[in-house]
Order: sequence, then C-alpha cells, then structure tokens
Amino acid sequence: MIQKTSLKSILLFLLSSALFIVMGVSCSKFTFQQPVVKSLAIRIKGLDRSALVLEGKLEVFNPNELSTRFSGYIFRLDLEGQRVLGGQSDQAFTVPAQETFSVIIPATILFKDLLALSRKELLNRDLKYRIEGSVIVDSGISGLTLPFSSEGTINLSEWVKGQVRDFLGGM
Repeated sequence: MIQKTSLKSILLFLLSSALFIVMGVSCSKFTFQQPVVKSLAIRIKGLDRSALVLEGKLEVFNPNELSTRFSGYIFRLDLEGQRVLGGQSDQAFTVPAQETFSVIIPATILFKDLLALSRKELLNRDLKYRIEGSVIVDSGISGLTLPFSSEGTINLSEWVKGQVRDFLGGM
C-alpha cells in the first residue's frame, strides 16, 4: 500500500510541476511591453480670420501580442520659448497588436497670442516650437503615461508662399 500511495504522490507532483511550468511559459508570452510613442513634426494646417491652425502628429507603436487601449493624451505647446497652448483629449483609442497608430493633435493659436510672443518679424522667420506631453494607457488600475516631446521650427511666410504657388499652379 505504501508503494501505491508513494507512486500516486510522485505522479501528482510530476503532473503539478509540468502544469506549473506550462502555465508559467504560456503566461510569460502575455507580459506587457511598454508601447513606443514618437512625436513627429508640427505642421501648419491653415489660417482663418483670427488664428493659425497647426497639427501635431504622434505615432504609437504597440509591441504587444494583444491590443492596447489608451484613454487619451495631454500636451503643451511652446513657441519661441513661451507657453501658448495646452490641452488634453479624453478620446480613447486602441492600437492593435504589433501595429502603429497615428494620433493627430489639433492646435489653434490666436494671432493676438502670436503677436504677444514677440514683436520681431514673426512672418518672416522660423518660429521655434516645442511640443511635449503624455499618452495615457488605459490600464484600469492606475494611469501609465508614456511621454513624448519634439522640437522644430515652422515658418508662416514659407507656408503662405507654398499655398500661393499651389493655387497658381492649379490655374
């Protein structure tokens, strides 16, 4: 009788160990990897009567084997070293497994705010910008944030010249 009990215990131990190893290996495949956020250049999208309309673009890469849900983003925009705009979006989005998703950040700056930056010839030179912020992972427990930042220049005069060239070329 002792042999049967010992054999059953050994078999139970071996089966439990094998199950534990299999579960550990299969669960390790689902380890969350931090998505990668790249901030791309800001571009001038247009003008209206009272404002300059800009557009920033982020690319969010999800290296995981499962989709990752994001609850939005926060950002701030500096021009010529001064804060001109800040905001957030609570628009949720999902990035499929091992894919990249583009997020567009709209930004509208009133001309009066541009003029308050500097009285230097704003229309005839490059304006330095810096955009920074975070994309918020919707983890359900606590907000994991993924930072982004980008610097560059925009030139309103060059943009207007390009628009005129495009318009005249289409005639």
